[in-house]
Amino acid sequence: MQHSKQYEIADILKKNNHFIISSHTHLDGDALGSELALYFMLRQLKKDVKIINQDKTPDIYQFLPGVKDIRCAEELDEDFFFKVKSGTILVILDSSNLERIGNIHIDMNQIEFIVNIDHHPSNTGFGSYNYIDPHASSVGEILYNLGKQMDCTITRQMAVPLYTAIVTDTGSFRYANTRASTFQIAFDLVKLGVNPNRITNYIYNNNEISSLKILGEALRNLRLDSSSKISWTVITRDMLEKTQSKDEEIEGIVDKILSIKKVQVAAFFRETKNGSIKVSFRSKGEYNVDRFAHIFGGGGHANAAGCNIKGTIDKVTQKVISKLQKELNLLN
Repeated sequence: MQHSKQYEIADILKKNNHFIISSHTHLDGDALGSELALYFMLRQLKKDVKIINQDKTPDIYQFLPGVKDIRCAEELDEDFFFKVKSGTILVILDSSNLERIGNIHIDMNQIEFIVNIDHHPSNTGFGSYNYIDPHASSVGEILYNLGKQMDCTITRQMAVPLYTAIVTDTGSFRYANTRASTFQIAFDLVKLGVNPNRITNYIYNNNEISSLKILGEALRNLRLDSSSKISWTVITRDMLEKTQSKDEEIEGIVDKILSIKKVQVAAFFRETKNGSIKVSFRSKGEYNVDRFAHIFGGGGHANAAGCNIKGTIDKVTQKVISKLQKELNLLN
């Protein structure tokens, strides 16, 4: 992987004029907050810039400034392609590999080069320029510092998405990725006019009844292994249909089942629209779920990772939990 320095990335962003920003499918607060913050920074520098994602923006993030400017490829005909101007740079945020952005309906042959900005240790270095900081709490934290390097004035319009990126990827400052510098940046953003109470209310206290019903289904399917060190649950397409829930409403379920006393690792299995099984892992303390997810072609962080596996939900669940039990027994 060819690593780039912060000043090199800042220089590329300042010198070029046409940009498309994208992030991973199943959009979260860090993906969207980072995209919008960079969007406003580049616009402040008088650049031509678009945000294009495969998936629709989840309802809980509709409060973010600039969210209406995001283009969603999922809503387009299969043969529609966005026009790419000559010399366009594709900036991909918060995505450990290129495949994770899905289909954003652009001709990649028209892209000048890719800039890859991320904080996942498992990042494959797929860009022409790669700025990976695995110590950063979030891409939002990286972009706050990058914005300063680009001589941008951080405005309240940027501060709201940046704070959203940081607060969601640190689990409201609860996760191990929270450092003193994370609090310092959050402090600076609040001074710029961010209202933490308002943002957390939008994100965490803004649920539809359907999201509680799907949580109920997940808790009904909750299982613990005989050692009580592993918890897991499953959500099928039938359950989503029965509760009239959206895919985005199941975010956070894996964290809830990790909160059980004695549990060291939680796994959450769900059927996706394309028939594969998306697995999310969380761990407490020493056990590295990033390394475990790598076994199945996934990755992430030491205490939060995931993967996609082809197969039926029953077979995938059995395979993964069996492997996880062996791994934990070896560890202990």
